[in-house]
Amino acid sequence: MRGWVVASLLCVACGGAESVPTTDGGTTGGGASTSTSESTAMATTSSSSDGGADESSTGDPIDPPPACGSLDYAWRGVIAGPGDDAFEADLELAAVRLDRVHVGIASLPSGLGTDVSIAAGDEEARAHVEAFVAADGWDFEAATGVAPRVVIARWEKATGAFAGVAAAADAYRYATLRDQGYPCADVDAARAQLVRALEGLHLATALTGVPGLVVRAFAHRDWPGASENPTTPIFDENGDPLPLEKTNGTWREDNSGAHPEYVWEDSGSRDQLIGWIAGYAAAWEVVRADPTIDAALVDRLQADAHAIAVQLRTVRPSGYDLEIWDPEGRPTLHGYLHENNLEGSYLGILNGQHALMAAGIVAALARIAEDPEIDAYLVEQLVEDRRLVEIAANSLLIDFGFATNWSNYNMAFTGAWLVTRNLDHAAGREDLRGVADRLYAWPRSVVPVSASGQALFDLVHALAHADASAFADTPVEPDAMVLERALATLRAFPVAPAWDFARENCDAEEIAAGTCTLEDGTVVEVLGEVGHSDALVVAEPLPIAIRPPSNFYWRSNPNVPNGGGDGTGLYSAADFRCAYWLGRWSRRPPA
Repeated sequence: MRGWVVASLLCVACGGAESVPTTDGGTTGGGASTSTSESTAMATTSSSSDGGADESSTGDPIDPPPACGSLDYAWRGVIAGPGDDAFEADLELAAVRLDRVHVGIASLPSGLGTDVSIAAGDEEARAHVEAFVAADGWDFEAATGVAPRVVIARWEKATGAFAGVAAAADAYRYATLRDQGYPCADVDAARAQLVRALEGLHLATALTGVPGLVVRAFAHRDWPGASENPTTPIFDENGDPLPLEKTNGTWREDNSGAHPEYVWEDSGSRDQLIGWIAGYAAAWEVVRADPTIDAALVDRLQADAHAIAVQLRTVRPSGYDLEIWDPEGRPTLHGYLHENNLEGSYLGILNGQHALMAAGIVAALARIAEDPEIDAYLVEQLVEDRRLVEIAANSLLIDFGFATNWSNYNMAFTGAWLVTRNLDHAAGREDLRGVADRLYAWPRSVVPVSASGQALFDLVHALAHADASAFADTPVEPDAMVLERALATLRAFPVAPAWDFARENCDAEEIAAGTCTLEDGTVVEVLGEVGHSDALVVAEPLPIAIRPPSNFYWRSNPNVPNGGGDGTGLYSAADFRCAYWLGRWSRRPPA
């Protein structure tokens, strides 16, 4: 399966890799660089939609891939690439600039994405960031003449919910460039970034010191910010766990003995775990048959996934499986995925959100682990006996109208994403289409997801109905209207650099009057502080172009009109990146 070395040599022959930042702030690679914007220009003259390399619609790498620099490929992405008449060069350029923030700034400490910030009032730092984003290339210091540490005041922790999906974007981006024959430097740079992400994904479980247990978040000591949090020992001098009462995250020293340069946060919740697994699953799709990726990294990814699956299928003292545990021998505060659990209590109810997330997580881990026992646990127990996907189609406890917590929607759609990519079971996949409809267009919903402008949710719904997966041809075209909704949101997405400047669509007088004129001129009813956690909401979802800033829009309430910060925060847009590159990598039916 790892047999297309000739294509790799061809890629090296047509240009050296552009320098890519390493975790110590240096660079790796060398040689002349070619920007992706230049790649787009090449695409208009050198691609062919009816010739070129053998196409692949299964998600596996093309064997062999087209020669890098050729842009000679035949398969079609759900979001069009340069060989398709529907290709949008401006949208790709927006993606490249967000990718640049991720690669050259946000992922420097660990290879995984995080939010960063500059010091208040440091307009020189802001100007350097703006210059880097506008330039070609991935090396911040080469573009600006200033080291990132001088410009960026703080790097936040790398959390599963965001960093994991950022790693998925890295994987899908590399695979798309590789299998569409992009310029050699672009492919090599994207590969280098994915390798860094693979190192980060390993740390997400290695730092716990117990195979298969997963961190909530982690940070590198040498980079300012979250790494400065004080740490607490796992046990006290009497062997009792600390803290005595479980919290939603306590910082720890490395528990493996191998990575003292990192600190990590425990009490990983289900939203953090499913984000990490999204990164694992996307990476596995891309590297499992790629001979240009070190086989030791591939084997380690498989071993880590296997260990996580073993932990999840373990029946705990509660009498139930699908619990997330920490090294001191306790479940995490929000670490319950069993279909009979609600907020930590086993009530005999059917919790469709848990069921969907568990089905997606275990399906992804089983596909990576390639172990008959894990396969049997997934298929015989979870899908056929306990019917997790069917439960999700009929019992989703998510929609609470304007008070809905959109993080729950994000978790559920991520579960659906993992099911549609990884579950090879006909009845389960048929149930998934019912799940997608229940999530996306529930008739009783007063805030239907289909009208919310959440691009990832549009895309997952379209992929589920097209039966797109990582292991078989896509049988039908995705729904054009749903796909256009996703594209419309991505086109209007905040451009890089995405600062967190406050946005006020509704002022105090409008709120008091109950009617507000949004920035785009739309008049909406103000409903008051009736959103989740008493958030102010209006009666209509806001177009993404005028929403307050968010570090992950797909988990933020689209009906909230006001919010944001002081403009010092910089978002690396894992939300846009995962949706865009998932769409670029996902296949349409063969022509």
